[in-house]
Amino acid sequence: MDKDALLLVQFLAFAVWGNSLLTPGFAAKDFANSQNQLQSNQSDENILRICNGTAMLEKVYWCGDLFASQLNEMNSSDWCNFTLIADYYSSFSFCMEFSTESVFCYWPNPQVESYVINIHKLFFSNCTSEILIFQDPPDNILFALIAVPICLTVVVIAVVVWCSKRSDVLV
Repeated sequence: MDKDALLLVQFLAFAVWGNSLLTPGFAAKDFANSQNQLQSNQSDENILRICNGTAMLEKVYWCGDLFASQLNEMNSSDWCNFTLIADYYSSFSFCMEFSTESVFCYWPNPQVESYVINIHKLFFSNCTSEILIFQDPPDNILFALIAVPICLTVVVIAVVVWCSKRSDVLV
């Protein structure tokens, strides 16, 4: 064996030995103990994190009352203008989500969803959606919108063909 090869093997053996000293033992027993401890911690958290439906509904109703009081300060004709109520609605949504998760319930859930539907029926039932009628743009704008891409396509094709014919000069 060559002297350099023997030195390399000794270096690798030393590296493996040093690595085994630096890392704590990962025996199967230690791994199993750490997994059992992790599972017991998770089960303790699951025991403490049971959804409290009564507290959730109380908090959700409080959020709804706050939202209702904010809307009642406005003119009822402005309720359908989302730009005017967007901040109130965002606060209402955040309040409901935070309140639901603070009592360890998942979001969304059927009780909260039915409450939100009732809020929408109460405040937004008179908001009819206006049917938008789409119209073609004027003829001169329509012509420009059609002609510009066609002309650009023709120009790009001409440039590509011209460059491919002159490949010997460009290279």
